[in-house]
Amino acid sequence: MKHKLRAFTLIELLIVIVIIGILAGAMILSSGAARDNVMATSIIAGMREMKAAALIYKSENGTWPVWIYSGGSYVNRDSGHETILPDRYLNRLPVDDGYWIGVMKHPAASSAAVVAADVSGLDSRIKEDIALKAADIAIYGTETIGMQAPDLSSLTKFKASDKGIIWIISK
Repeated sequence: MKHKLRAFTLIELLIVIVIIGILAGAMILSSGAARDNVMATSIIAGMREMKAAALIYKSENGTWPVWIYSGGSYVNRDSGHETILPDRYLNRLPVDDGYWIGVMKHPAASSAAVVAADVSGLDSRIKEDIALKAADIAIYGTETIGMQAPDLSSLTKFKASDKGIIWIISK
């Protein structure tokens, strides 16, 4: 008795390859979205940690810090306390590719301070994830981050088009 060997046709092989390609593409897209979500969560956690560090600093020194990331390292522009930097209170400094987080006194109100994040270098998908989380927490958007804190009465919820994030510590 002769046995006829059956092989896959070219069409069957192409269909299998297309299905594998579709599944691989879906996995790559979902892993990218998960990575963006983790980064957004990490930035918000970094803001919480910086807020806690600023509160400890204020209780120890009687004034808010002015921690700004400048020239590859943090500086403190609070006169008389320039050597007290956030690494004294934090295990990991909240700075990475595309963002840094600092604390600023408000120039018009000495009791007011904000945690500020410069997210101008982040991918828009990460900023969109942060904007989704902004609905649940009181973070606001701003066009710039610098030595001048924005008018606290005119802040709006953070949007993916914003370059900075503001979280009010004290009014």
